Amino acid sequence: MAAHAQEKYQVRFGWGTGGAARIASGAHLVVWVDVLPASAAHDEPGRRRTMRAVAAQVPDGPEVVLGHLGNVTAVAERVTRLQAERGDRCVVAIVAAGRRHAPGDDAAEAAGEAADVPDAPDFAVEDLLAAGAVVDALTEVGIDHTSPEAAAACAAYTGLRRAVKHLVSASEAGVALGSDAVHDALAADGRLVTLRESSSRA
Repeated sequence: MAAHAQEKYQVRFGWGTGGAARIASGAHLVVWVDVLPASAAHDEPGRRRTMRAVAAQVPDGPEVVLGHLGNVTAVAERVTRLQAERGDRCVVAIVAAGRRHAPGDDAAEAAGEAADVPDAPDFAVEDLLAAGAVVDALTEVGIDHTSPEAAAACAAYTGLRRAVKHLVSASEAGVALGSDAVHDALAADGRLVTLRESSSRA
């Protein structure tokens, strides 16, 4: 099935909870990438509550961690540990959150119409670049059986590596949030935050 075309790859990439539903089948780790969350940007406990609510929408089974530009090394280390624990490869689904708009902000909603694909987020350059950075970090530790989608995200990051901070600051979300919030997001430390433990013994 086309919906599961990435299943043969160890490293996969998708957008939003709909993308997670497509690529998380058989995965052992889901990396939810949200560089500039629109809500609770200045409130870390609030942000984590929001992220855990998102994690609850990811298909059951795999562990879910938060990924961003500052913790890609920790993500790669987690994947290598999982592989060692399993004695087999760890399948990773990298999901870019994308931009979500408040009700009424969408043209269809403003016209009183239901969105055709309510789960589809808008493109967010900051999440694409961070997802690509995760793929690049995995490649650095020898995990490089990537889907074309993941490879393209990685190429975006490696090709624009020197301009990442500027691009994030100048992005739609960056301008909307303001320089202080962007600075805080880019200064996030390298710790790995687990949003949901694995419910699978696979």
